[in-house]
Amino acid sequence: MLTRLIKPVLMVCAVFITVWVIVVVYWNFTARMPSTSDILLYLIVLPLALVVFYVVLRRIFTGAPTAAALPSAARGASVAVAGAGASASTAGAADALQERLQMAVLAFGLHTPRGNDAEAVAAAVSQGQMPDLVPELRDNEGFPVLAGCVAGIDANELREHLRETLLSAPDALNADKLPDDRLRAIQLMSDVLQELLASAADAIINAGDALLVRAPGRFVSSGEVIPGAAAAPVLCISLLLPGAWSESERSIATQWVQHQAREAYPSQHWTVDCFKSEPGASAMALLDRINIALHREQRPALWMALAADSAISSECIAKWEAEGLLHSAARRNGRVPGEAAAGLLLARAGDALFAPANPDTVLLSHCASGQRDESADTARAPNADLLDVFAQRLLAASALQPDAIDWVVSDADHRASRVTEVAKLVQERLPHVPFESNLSICATLGYLGAAADMTAVALACHLATRESHHVLALSVRDALARTAMLAGRASLAPQVT
Repeated sequence: MLTRLIKPVLMVCAVFITVWVIVVVYWNFTARMPSTSDILLYLIVLPLALVVFYVVLRRIFTGAPTAAALPSAARGASVAVAGAGASASTAGAADALQERLQMAVLAFGLHTPRGNDAEAVAAAVSQGQMPDLVPELRDNEGFPVLAGCVAGIDANELREHLRETLLSAPDALNADKLPDDRLRAIQLMSDVLQELLASAADAIINAGDALLVRAPGRFVSSGEVIPGAAAAPVLCISLLLPGAWSESERSIATQWVQHQAREAYPSQHWTVDCFKSEPGASAMALLDRINIALHREQRPALWMALAADSAISSECIAKWEAEGLLHSAARRNGRVPGEAAAGLLLARAGDALFAPANPDTVLLSHCASGQRDESADTARAPNADLLDVFAQRLLAASALQPDAIDWVVSDADHRASRVTEVAKLVQERLPHVPFESNLSICATLGYLGAAADMTAVALACHLATRESHHVLALSVRDALARTAMLAGRASLAPQVT
């Protein structure tokens, strides 16, 4: 909580100091002797008014997702949503509409320490399997580290491929300087990318001649197409990478994804955006913004969301140990290194072109998000009140009863505070969900960072497909931030297009 207050306090101090310096310099330059009212007005009231003015403007313009945080094709949606806040009634209607927006999940993929088969991953998590000791990773005392490590990744081979691919890139994009954990995350993401690109190509082929655009300057009624028009669907890829990575490292990953997409299907032109994972900018938040963008887009659109992270490197282990973050016998609540990548191929729900009306299609709800009043790291007792509010909100928007949810998938890890928070929600709101259907993925896979909640959502989509049930996906890894999404068959909720 203290660290979250530092930035606003520094900002207020900077405003006051700047105003004071300007006013005092002006008084000295004009040889003016300020009165008591001048001191109060210019040294207290004026800077305070500037701070209040800034806060008011920020609240006005950040009521909806900011344009900077949205993928390029979603920025128009952000402006439209922000404009809807002009009146309270209009804003309330827009919020209600947004809560009912859904996406169709055309494909999903993941690559984890327990494999890239979602069924095998779900089984491992359900059985409560733990990460293994990895002899190649050792702490300062020389003992093997407990970690979730994907076998068969050759970081040096990928480094060579990147060196060849980025040969014409600026000197700042030097693949040789990438640590092993960055390379491993990029490789995992590449594996998932190839799966989703193949699914996207199939979707485009199946759409066939229906991919027609409206003739310029001519009004066309809904559903009418013009023979001979050029096929031009919107194809977007959004990457979510760790905040600890540098801009250069994220740029290398983005260029590699662009290269992979062009090489796999040269006829398909994908726009690639990259975003930094940080508090309030999780994978679920990115999915929610994509949801809005898909429903604002007029043309047929496919959107791919990918997240990846890895902590499997000697450099990362040493850094965590130096910062007191690494799990050990003396630090039971520390991080267990892990790695994973996950992704979804998405289309607008109800879009007959890419997401035909099929009861087997998995629909993904909007994201419910917020902040706990108290840090989960310091709370004396588990408090699932916020998660309960989210569950009720998602159920209401989907016109479902609590007993419609048969699985809960969260990014909870081995920390008792996270496991008991989710367990309390299940006990109080979803008591019919059996113990083995409450999956805490990071307890089995290790710390997944930016990929944690995307992996949970991908696994939730798999369970919804396999079981024909509704699955609640939760993100609880942060001390304060909480998010939730609901996955289920096409009967999930009334569709809004």
